Amino acid sequence: MYLLPKVLFFLQLNMVNFMKSAAILLHGPTSAGKSSLAQALQDCAPIPAFHISLDAFVTMSRRRDMRSSEETAEVYHIHCENLRSTLTRLAATRFEIIFDTVLRHEEELHECLRALATRPLYQIHVWAPIEVLEQRERLRDDRANGMAREQANHPVFRRTYDLSIDTSVMSPVQGAEAIRTLILTSQKFSNSL
Repeated sequence: MYLLPKVLFFLQLNMVNFMKSAAILLHGPTSAGKSSLAQALQDCAPIPAFHISLDAFVTMSRRRDMRSSEETAEVYHIHCENLRSTLTRLAATRFEIIFDTVLRHEEELHECLRALATRPLYQIHVWAPIEVLEQRERLRDDRANGMAREQANHPVFRRTYDLSIDTSVMSPVQGAEAIRTLILTSQKFSNSL
């Protein structure tokens, strides 16, 4: 009578051990708190976790160096190709992936998610009320005023997510705990795009 729960627990434990590690998408406007949340997720990760941020690729070039809209578009495309290449390479490893992005171009976002298709993917909307975003934006020297408002109202952030985290009411640690609980209770086995 008590053997069945023990057997089920053993099977569940082994399934977790053989499951592919997660890919976590943190998607939301600038100054929403994605990077702080990603660091908190790394701190509580059950295995080593790579934090991949679109910002790391964008800073490879400087917008003011672009002399035309064609150059700007070409550079954006290169950034996205490098991002997808990195995501594809990491998806082939055993490490967890935390993908932090403001990508608003649906096709580019879809291609990045396709690069993670071999993983259980958890899509998290990271946001805060516009007043909070603008206040945070003013405190940053790496963001132009108005970016948060422009991005926050973009239709791409109205997509369906597995979880929504309002960083004005949740700390990075609380947000990370909510995401870890989601991962433990949902047991996704593959990416559903």
